[in-house]
Amino acid sequence: MTTENIRTLNFTGVNSIETLTLDELKQTYLEHNISGNPMHNGIYHYDLIERIGDICTNHGLDFVIADIFAAQNKRKGYEGVAVAPHLEEKYGKNALQAHALRRVFTTIKINTLEDDDSNTGLAIAYHQNGIQIAIGPNVKICTNQCILSKERIVQTYGANKVSDLNKVMEIVDDWMHNFNAHRAHDVNVLNKMKTIQTNYRDVMELIGNLTSIRVSKDSKHGSLRGKIKLDTYPLTQAQITEFTEGYLLKCLMQESDVMSLYDVYNIATELHKPGITDMSNIIPQNAAWAELITEHFELVEA
Repeated sequence: MTTENIRTLNFTGVNSIETLTLDELKQTYLEHNISGNPMHNGIYHYDLIERIGDICTNHGLDFVIADIFAAQNKRKGYEGVAVAPHLEEKYGKNALQAHALRRVFTTIKINTLEDDDSNTGLAIAYHQNGIQIAIGPNVKICTNQCILSKERIVQTYGANKVSDLNKVMEIVDDWMHNFNAHRAHDVNVLNKMKTIQTNYRDVMELIGNLTSIRVSKDSKHGSLRGKIKLDTYPLTQAQITEFTEGYLLKCLMQESDVMSLYDVYNIATELHKPGITDMSNIIPQNAAWAELITEHFELVEA
């Protein structure tokens, strides 16, 4: 056994998360079922990313695959990361090749029709519950993903699930076929946000709404849960606290509580990232945040 130049992974840290390249992801331990097929989601994580990349290529779109994040979670009997002892013996302790990664997130960044502020992101989440894919702007300066509508999400589990993986790929292909229209729509929404000025009172009202949604969603009373239209809450309680702090610090830094809705929106999307939000919640929470903003500030989508 040689450990020279062997990449190692460590999922015992505070966030239990590691960053990989696509080539490194391909080297991880691939779990099979008794038929020799992928054990999870009907496809290997790296193959899912490559298939979506191929769709982009087929439509003549210029793109790059961003960092790939892998995360641990302590799901009983089905953890986000498993280590094969026989492969550790071969490659060394904590070797990349000994890890089976069941919880992966990345973004394909499409540079076609990009502008100074954003390009387009295809967010991909692969985990124990299933697969989620979504399309929306990626804000360059902070790499914030913006899923501006829940109609821009396809997933293999939960509400409105699409179980057939080939059908999932067809939906992504349709997004790419209509890429120019989707891009124009999204840029229009972001530009509308930039024209709307908010103040302290506006944002405190928004924070009140976020808290009310969180409390109602977590309530033991079904009558309260039923009143919330959103599929999930945009921010958890801890994230509401971080959002509030981020907003107050920004006000302090600029010595004013007046800022665009776009700036307020991005304070929250900064929290929708691996290591901050659970991978399975990033896409739906991001979409729920945009839905709340659209209704609260009466954004009219073009």
